[in-house]
Amino acid sequence: MKTRLRLLLALLAAAVLLPVHAAADPDLWLEDGTSAAARDWIAARNAETERRLVQDPRHEAQRQGFLAQGAASQHDEYLNGGLVHRLVSDAAHPLGSWQVRAASGAARAIVGAGWRSVLDLDELARREGVRWKFPLWWMNPMCDTTIGARCIVQLSADGGDRTVLREIDLRSGAFVDGGFRIDTPARHYAHWIDADHLLLASDFGPGTLSNAGYARQARVWTRGTPSTEARLVFDAPEDAVLYIPHNFRHAGGTLFVAEVWHRAAGAPSWWLLDPQRGATRWQPPVDLVRYRGLAGIVGERLIVMTAKPLRHGDKTWPAGSLLALPLPGRSGTIEPVFIPGDHDAVDPVFHLAVAEDALWLGVMHDVSGRLYRAVRGAGGWTLQRQPLPEHAAVRLLTGEAAPSAALVKTESLLRPPETTLRGPAGSETLGSDHSGFDTRPYVSEQYFATSRDGTRVPYYLVRPRAARADGRGAALISAYGGFGVSMLPTFLNTEFHTDFVRPMLEAGALQVHANIRGGGEYGPGWHRAAQRRERQRGVEDLIAVAEDLARRGWADRRRLAFVGASNGGLLAAAAAVQRPDLWRAVLADVPLTDMLRFHELLTGSVWIDEYGDPREPGDRAALAALSPLHTVRDGVLYPAMLVTTSSSDDRVHPGHARRFAEALRQRGSPVLFHESSDSGHGGAASREAVAALRALQTVFLLQTLGLDPAR
Repeated sequence: MKTRLRLLLALLAAAVLLPVHAAADPDLWLEDGTSAAARDWIAARNAETERRLVQDPRHEAQRQGFLAQGAASQHDEYLNGGLVHRLVSDAAHPLGSWQVRAASGAARAIVGAGWRSVLDLDELARREGVRWKFPLWWMNPMCDTTIGARCIVQLSADGGDRTVLREIDLRSGAFVDGGFRIDTPARHYAHWIDADHLLLASDFGPGTLSNAGYARQARVWTRGTPSTEARLVFDAPEDAVLYIPHNFRHAGGTLFVAEVWHRAAGAPSWWLLDPQRGATRWQPPVDLVRYRGLAGIVGERLIVMTAKPLRHGDKTWPAGSLLALPLPGRSGTIEPVFIPGDHDAVDPVFHLAVAEDALWLGVMHDVSGRLYRAVRGAGGWTLQRQPLPEHAAVRLLTGEAAPSAALVKTESLLRPPETTLRGPAGSETLGSDHSGFDTRPYVSEQYFATSRDGTRVPYYLVRPRAARADGRGAALISAYGGFGVSMLPTFLNTEFHTDFVRPMLEAGALQVHANIRGGGEYGPGWHRAAQRRERQRGVEDLIAVAEDLARRGWADRRRLAFVGASNGGLLAAAAAVQRPDLWRAVLADVPLTDMLRFHELLTGSVWIDEYGDPREPGDRAALAALSPLHTVRDGVLYPAMLVTTSSSDDRVHPGHARRFAEALRQRGSPVLFHESSDSGHGGAASREAVAALRALQTVFLLQTLGLDPAR
């Protein structure tokens, strides 16, 4: 996937066990995917779905179209450690080839100019007999060309989050003999201290993991020694469910910071890690947003994003402000870098990058992207606006390690991505994606719906130029609305598992991209408005968009469909159950559906801060009303649904999808179910596997909405 979004969704995790009573949940046997009964059920459901969808003559054409779309799109790019990384796949290399390109002088001395292939995953599969997946994100691979020519890579056998860890040489492309290596799959994080030492978070044995399966400890691992003998530097508190390591290089050395999420909802705690002296609790002078509240260091100032309004003198800076703080242990004033207006927001996942001398930031103004370069001078910070097309999506795909430049990707719903490398030496275009999709017959427009409580909710409509608002159109709506993650208007909707724009448009349908509450499109307040007990507001926002679309005449109420994945899959299931009259078709991919037990399954309890705590009576009442599995009713005609999941999903338990599909089946509802084996949660499967799944989902939509792409 898909860059930072993959990491964010990978990190939202943990588990707190409660007693389970089978009498209350007679379908719990479906959670055990290893049992014969569950395997037989999965095989039967897959066979039903494939008979209906794979045998449709349009399936193969759609599969080939998604294969071509995947081959043309180079969206798997990232900048880390002075190198631009990308994963390139084609017919001869379906698993892909990891390639790098220098983004600094130190990196150029190692890999030269232009793109250099480092690791051929298909050749590795032939050699080792394992079809390794290479999840590309801001901590994989972990390189630092200011230290040397070696990187730490993580490989997944099944597309899940648990990986093996190896050290590879950039020059030779070979794994280092006797180098850093862990062959037991776990959730690893590794940062370079120097050429012979790593700061490692991993599974070091009993008592070293949170009850969500994430590392609680950071240790210094010395080359030539077993990882189990690494020296302890940090041991997170007992109630920690997640530890996120941060690593910022600056003129004075390296700042290692541990961000710790706790079992109960609330703000994370922060710790400064010194590889020699251990850990010290750090209390930032302001409340920071989760996950990427620390953006980096510019001019020996730490750039942060605020989670709450901050009173400073006679001014109040709103939540979502970017501030420059003195480095920990140093004195100085807090400096404003960017203070958002009512229609502005910076997404901490997609919109922040440090490039030696400057902070690069993307800003959404009513979701439409803007790009700025922020520099610090004697009079404070200056914002230099960069030219962008209207209604652009901006993503800054840059990690924390050894920042030398910013990797900026700009695109829109109908404009293919262009990737540029921007830094002290200027801007260099690395390339543009060419999808082979002629977008000229189509147009995108932005509208605003009014939700139940009067809130204006923006959405984008993509339609044929010749379309008329005559109330007869079919429309596919997509949304996410969770964890403060913004659903940017990216080309062909390549994020969030909702990349059905091309086949829908070619079949004459409309595509709608809804920016509902729960996301980050208007900052932390937009997120909090649909958090915990207010989660229902996100569903109400989606319903408002669907009804507004029909009211304007763009769509027939009998031809509305929705697609969502993960948290968006929860949204899909909830919307289908709450308003079955509104939808003709609903596609829920890797969904949550049991909101009373989500915290007991796999990596669920970090989500308590997002959804609420089922153990707390007030939260439980709100969750019970939201939970799709518990609100399916007898005697109700639900829309046609396709529920998809993966056996190797180790974030959202596939039992959520299985049990929801079975609940609908037991009531005679028209539901199809399909479970793949190797795509994990983030879709880190081979290009062929992704294309096969998307073709299956597309044919379901075409059939249910009565569409024909060959019209």
